[in-house]
Amino acid sequence: AASMSRDASESASDDDASTSAPSARDLYAALGVRRDASAEDIKRAYRAKASAIHPDKVSSGAEDATSVREAAQRAFATVSEAYEILSDSERRGVYDVYGIDGARAGRELGARGKTVEELRVEFARQQAKEAKEAAEAKLNFNGTYIFGFSAAHLVEEEIRRRRARYTANPGLDLTSVSLSNSMEIPLSDDDVAYFVTQGSMRGGRGGGNFILGWRRAVSPLTSVDVSAQTGLTSAATATITRQLTTHTSGAISYNYIAQQGLGLNLMLERQLFPQTRGHLSWNVGPIGSMSTGASHAFGKNAVKCDLTVGLAATGIAGSYVRQVSNTQVYRAAVKAGTTGMEMEVGTTNQVDEDTALGFSIVVSLRGLTLKFRMNRQGQRFIIPVLLTPLVSWRKSLVAFTLPPIALILVRRFLVRPIVLSYVRKRQLAARKQNKRAVLAAMRAAFDDAKVIEAAADKKARAAQTRGGLVIEAAVFGAFDPKPNKVKNAPIIPDFKPWAPPGARVPTASEDGAPSAATPQSPPPTTLPPPYVDVTKATQFMVDGDTLDLYENVSMSDLLGFCDPCPGEDKFLRIRYRYRRSLHEVTVKADTVVSLPSSEHRLPEKLQTHDAS
Repeated sequence: AASMSRDASESASDDDASTSAPSARDLYAALGVRRDASAEDIKRAYRAKASAIHPDKVSSGAEDATSVREAAQRAFATVSEAYEILSDSERRGVYDVYGIDGARAGRELGARGKTVEELRVEFARQQAKEAKEAAEAKLNFNGTYIFGFSAAHLVEEEIRRRRARYTANPGLDLTSVSLSNSMEIPLSDDDVAYFVTQGSMRGGRGGGNFILGWRRAVSPLTSVDVSAQTGLTSAATATITRQLTTHTSGAISYNYIAQQGLGLNLMLERQLFPQTRGHLSWNVGPIGSMSTGASHAFGKNAVKCDLTVGLAATGIAGSYVRQVSNTQVYRAAVKAGTTGMEMEVGTTNQVDEDTALGFSIVVSLRGLTLKFRMNRQGQRFIIPVLLTPLVSWRKSLVAFTLPPIALILVRRFLVRPIVLSYVRKRQLAARKQNKRAVLAAMRAAFDDAKVIEAAADKKARAAQTRGGLVIEAAVFGAFDPKPNKVKNAPIIPDFKPWAPPGARVPTASEDGAPSAATPQSPPPTTLPPPYVDVTKATQFMVDGDTLDLYENVSMSDLLGFCDPCPGEDKFLRIRYRYRRSLHEVTVKADTVVSLPSSEHRLPEKLQTHDAS
């Protein structure tokens, strides 16, 4: 009993706090307008919402009329504050820069002797200062680290016998190391200093170079780059790059290499077609060569081809890249020329925002090589492992089939379950931590839906009669965004609408309007679902058989919405009828939604009978 009393008092205190001041939601979302909405659009949106949710218009005959009226008062206060701020150009400007706290404190700030314009200028000046300090302190650091190994003694018996004369170590042999690091230091908005360190070792012998350079943006179209190199090779280079036309850029580079003399390189790059780029370069000396090529992207595919003719080497190279998912890319490349032939096939997976892992199989005259790669925050690690220097079609077939199969199996049955388990544990911990705040937000969204229920049902009945836009079900939150492929399936798998304990919930047939499944009140100990039913809220936003939600306007702050799973990726799915046909669309949170659209129409096998 003491626990129930404590929970009730905490709930009451939460309700009191929520009614004491309007919520700090996105004001554009509160009115349902885009961020660049005109004053007339803002006024029209305010009048429509204020008329529908005014507390005096809430039905007093309902059993829960008191809670609905309190919800109407909160919603009306939020909409009124949004209109008050956004209809005033100066306060709207402050809100766009400072947010809701700055807009609410606008009069206070003005009373201290500063106008809104002065505050905006001061804020812009402070931002510029902080940006300059950040640029001065920022170091753009990149590196490439290549460690070559040989496992040939594990594959070839003859190599194992010869190696046994020198060492009994059963591990891999380190055969080569190549390191390259670069760092850029911004000196000003137009100037960047950089240095590069290079080192390599093979067969017990090695060397390195140090490069120091300076790059300056002379104009928006022209840049100059000067560098000097010392170490194993001494050289100096000066390059001028210029944007010649909208689609064409060119560069001219002068260089001096010790013991070789002066050199000149000319380069031209042009966008040939919207998805096609071509390039041409001519190295006049000291070792002459010419190369040309083109790259073309189409859909999720990209191809590239290059031809080089010169005294040192002549050959052709080509590659094909396909993006098979948002996180996985396949690549195949071929090189052939006077220096030999090479074929490489591999894949790269984006593990997270900063990390990518990949591997590939390389067949060349040097042998059969398995190459591993990792890219993380500008650092590239490449580990080629020579499997055998003796190439045959059988070995090549095994190399091209077994590693990919092993990788797929490991990824599917080992890596993916571990990652999914880790993600679920983190999500569960976060949901437990946010349970009280989420329950309060879902209760507020439920109450908001009750406020607009009558208006939404009226719109639905009118649209149903004329065959207009009727929202059958809508849900917002974390769920699998894959489209439904089963007739009469729920809006999302295992969908169970939520309602707070003790709430009165009408049945689907009580008001005659389309309705989602009857919400169920969860036990007090269970977590709320990671989604919220927004059917009524979405129908309420329909205006003249159209519904528009705008980019960068927080869906969580729309009337009747909330954030049921903070920190997780959220989606909005809407199932609706238009001209008696069933449609469905799923979009990521805070992106553009425009209904109706013929692209949303479900195939005939998923269409259901319109009860009207």
